[in-house]
Amino acid sequence: MLTPYFDDDEAIGPEDLHFLHEVMVELCRDRQIETKSEEGSALASVLVGLYKSGFRSRQELFFMAGE
Repeated sequence: MLTPYFDDDEAIGPEDLHFLHEVMVELCRDRQIETKSEEGSALASVLVGLYKSGFRSRQELFFMAGE
């Protein structure tokens, strides 16, 4: 079954936000950047955009975020 895409106005739920945070922390650790830096904020925006575009697995997010 395909996961539906998010509408830009649709909220991302707490479980999905937690998942995205875990991915972000791991990517930041791998790239040796601070999560609360400008670069970390930019990465968070990219991850949310990718997630809203339909990329939902950890592997997809890592690959698409440039890992």
